[in-house]
Amino acid sequence: MTLLCHHWSMKVLAVENNAELLKLLSHLLEKEGFEVHTATGGAEALQKFDSVKPDIACLDVLLDDMSGYDICRQIRKADADMPVLLITSKSRAADISEGMAAGATEYIVKPFDLMGITALMHKIAQGCLARRNSAALAEYFDFGDLRVYPARLLAQRGGKEILISLRDAGLLKMFSANPAKTLDAGSLAPYCWQSQGKVDAKAVEWQIGQLRKKIEHDAAAPALIRNDGAGYVFG
Repeated sequence: MTLLCHHWSMKVLAVENNAELLKLLSHLLEKEGFEVHTATGGAEALQKFDSVKPDIACLDVLLDDMSGYDICRQIRKADADMPVLLITSKSRAADISEGMAAGATEYIVKPFDLMGITALMHKIAQGCLARRNSAALAEYFDFGDLRVYPARLLAQRGGKEILISLRDAGLLKMFSANPAKTLDAGSLAPYCWQSQGKVDAKAVEWQIGQLRKKIEHDAAAPALIRNDGAGYVFG
């Protein structure tokens, strides 16, 4: 599932030879709004790096055909600035030193904390957006009593900052562009995480629910994004 084209959309190359872990990592990133491209080996990873041109790479170190260190070195020859995360069970100080020497931005030891990975990826995404278009960091729109800075992935209310995801930014922009208009699940589906390869009304409901927890004074009695029976309405 790909978000509609926004200047804050972001592609991640996820490389992992453990199918279950790759699925978990992919789902985690997709929920946050990243467009995820996967590979299970080094040669496939480098081919996708060339064709996809990702913004961020998450690399397993222990692969069958080459190490994540080697992939990182190859990436660094082509791109000195792209964030590269090494995610591995190799936890010795020498392993970490080798990873950082290869050009890794972050070195994460398995098993990793899901909330920690989410927070780290949010921080990295903010940095990527800032480098991509620094002028966009000042762009904002008002959403009720919120001020939303989509390229900074945050909203503000009364001096308090609220972190939002890439998906949240897309949803809020869509609602802001259509005040007082009912948006049905079909209109909002491209901004929402897919489940089992299919976006449906339940997926939209889940995504809206997650957003309400962040931005509403009372998520159980939402005032910013309301249901009207036919869909969702802002304003």
